Amino acid sequence: MILSSTIGIIADDLTGANDTALQFFLKGSNTEILLGYNDELQNHINVGTWAISTETRNIDKNDAAKIVYETAGVLKSKLNVEHFYKKIDSTLRGNITYEIFAALEATGKDAAVVAPAYVQEGRITIGGYQLLKGVPIERTDAARDPGAPIYESYVPDILRKPLGDNAKTMVGSIELNVVAKGAGPIAQKMNELIESGKKIIVADCVSTVDFEQIVLAMQKSSYNILPCGSAGLAQALAPLWLGDIKVNKATKTVPKLPKLILSGSATALSSMQLQKLENEDDFINKTYFLCLTLKDIIDGVSESVIRRIEENLVDDNIVAVHVCNILEEVKTEEAKNFLIDEGITKEALSDKITGYLAELASVIKKDREFILITIGGETSRACCDAIGAKYLQVVDGILPAIPLCIDSTAQLIVTKSGNLGTTTTLVEIVQYLEHHENV
Repeated sequence: MILSSTIGIIADDLTGANDTALQFFLKGSNTEILLGYNDELQNHINVGTWAISTETRNIDKNDAAKIVYETAGVLKSKLNVEHFYKKIDSTLRGNITYEIFAALEATGKDAAVVAPAYVQEGRITIGGYQLLKGVPIERTDAARDPGAPIYESYVPDILRKPLGDNAKTMVGSIELNVVAKGAGPIAQKMNELIESGKKIIVADCVSTVDFEQIVLAMQKSSYNILPCGSAGLAQALAPLWLGDIKVNKATKTVPKLPKLILSGSATALSSMQLQKLENEDDFINKTYFLCLTLKDIIDGVSESVIRRIEENLVDDNIVAVHVCNILEEVKTEEAKNFLIDEGITKEALSDKITGYLAELASVIKKDREFILITIGGETSRACCDAIGAKYLQVVDGILPAIPLCIDSTAQLIVTKSGNLGTTTTLVEIVQYLEHHENV
């Protein structure tokens, strides 16, 4: 028998599902991320928060809408979800508008309030513009995403762009001069916008207090609101939706195992995080870094690469396999000509990288035990699929947006978005794992 679960999160990639689900776990909710919903759902008991990654960021917009609609239906009819949360990327990548409308239709909500800021990660919305550490998102790595590049920073325009001329009037905004006045004025503005026919309302946010007031305004509103945002908005919603659940603060332990890091992210931040880990004095004698080349990816996983990884993946060593240099490599004339001759686009190369890392995870899991750390949403999902994970259960919070999960085969997994964290994030993840080792 499925117990009534209260919260359902719909995200377009796995790292987003995980970092958002973590916010509800930290407030005391048993939390699981489903990697598919065709398994035996009745075996999942006492779950208070469900998250599903639809993997729709880089697919056709109509297909994305259909999948989100069906996913919301599963959460509603099979898992008795009461509160819906539409997770969106804080750099506005993906089929956001289509997915929001699909979620609205499936859940019967009156309108969506979109607060894409993630203040804790330096992402704010001001005057409708999305900034990452003070820089418009169109000038960040998000602009160069191979699957879903961003070309502008004004959120209402990003959301209007996919709509027809008549529907564009359905997007409104609540700017900081209203948000700063608190929940009452925000709720009044929400009501006015919805009464005038707005279905998507973008809210400015520059602080955690703003999140709290936006959440209270949703509660005060005369209408039934679908909250849409990053893990930042979810963090503010969690105490409201969960109430006074007792939080289990028992110290977690993990087995003393080697750590395998698989990074399909080519962002500058991921590169700096790996560099910081490689240079960390505490780990310098037990790390092995393998920087994949374009030739490695095109040739496919070789016995030589497998052997090098497995020879180093022993005791509590750290092995990191990454693609940080590929962006620079593909800028060379030789690489450009090679890719043209092979008919490989940027999107196709990204898929090949993901597939390569997933195959590594699958092959190595047959021979070694390890704790898996994945970087990048597509990489994380592909690796989970490759090792046979059906779902992830959140067991602890390593950092505010990075959970420690265990999968359906008892494999420990840590996932991280390529553009999330500081330069020391990977170091902190490994330090957490070593500090919590059961020795």
